[in-house]
Amino acid sequence: MYHHHYPAQGFILVTTIWFLAILTIAAGFLALWTQRSLTLAQSLQDDVQGEIDMYSTKSNLLYILSTQRFTIGGMTVPLAENPAKTEKSLRDKFVKQALADYSNDPAKGTEIALDDRPYVGTGKAYFALQELGGLININLESEAVIGRLLGLLGVAEDLQAPLVAKLKDYIDLDDLHRLNGAESFHYRQRNLPPPTNRFLSNPMECKRILGWAEQSGLWKDLALAQLTNTILPVRPNFNTAPVKVLQAAYYMDADTAERFVKLRQTLPFYNVETIFQVTGAVMDLENIDANLFPTPFFRLTLWYQGNQRMQQIFLNSNPKGDDAKPWLISYRLISPLLPIYTQTEPNHVQTTLFDSSLSTKTP
Repeated sequence: MYHHHYPAQGFILVTTIWFLAILTIAAGFLALWTQRSLTLAQSLQDDVQGEIDMYSTKSNLLYILSTQRFTIGGMTVPLAENPAKTEKSLRDKFVKQALADYSNDPAKGTEIALDDRPYVGTGKAYFALQELGGLININLESEAVIGRLLGLLGVAEDLQAPLVAKLKDYIDLDDLHRLNGAESFHYRQRNLPPPTNRFLSNPMECKRILGWAEQSGLWKDLALAQLTNTILPVRPNFNTAPVKVLQAAYYMDADTAERFVKLRQTLPFYNVETIFQVTGAVMDLENIDANLFPTPFFRLTLWYQGNQRMQQIFLNSNPKGDDAKPWLISYRLISPLLPIYTQTEPNHVQTTLFDSSLSTKTP
């Protein structure tokens, strides 16, 4: 009699096992979905906090730009020992101050450097300030300097002069093309937009010049854009110029330029005589012609921990003709975070504006 119940009991057992297996799998999927949702929510929360920290960092820096003065060493900061004595901005006295005797306005040692070195900002945010006067003006610099810069960025020697010629044809006002240059006719042959016959508005516009887009070394990690500007008709600032700019503009070799940058991090250079002594080079340059003091034009780079993108803001801290604006933002770029900003230990600003727990005592 019981023998006839065995198949039914086996069926119930198998069904129960399958049911439990399905429940286990469903529970696993639910746990996985829950974990992914929590991870996504945490990531979104971190991104929001990172954006807030970047915004706070930018606001603090704009405040400092508007209220602090500059020395040959960089941008001064309000110290915590006496924050009420924030120095009045000398934005309207940049020219006068730049022409003054630098010995009357020595570096304090607590300035924010303007040579693109990374700093800790608010919370999990970081920043770097590059004074644009430390870069090569791609519109106005000599053909020889631009050619050397192209070489340093990997352009073959036989292509350097033709590319520079095409650049000059692209921005000049006439339709007469230089040897190896290119004018509207050459662009039409390739179904490309013709030259604008005006100065470039930003370095990335160089990609529109015939032959330039094919030079991958110029665009990897924004190499050309990081080293050039399109607005300042000055020789690169010795105290803020990157290594490759020093090599291209002042004929320094790589070792000399690296040593020069390390030395100025301890004490900025005040005159060309000291520069000659350090580099061992004799330059056709007088003190009155040397660019040693920062201009009011900057590239502010912002990013935050854990994020692989950065924001770059190009600004003028001394806009003319509008006293109501303490600064003017020209444009912004968002791009992948460059390795140069994460490969070195970030510095701390000697002020509590970014971190109230940070000691402001000079090491």
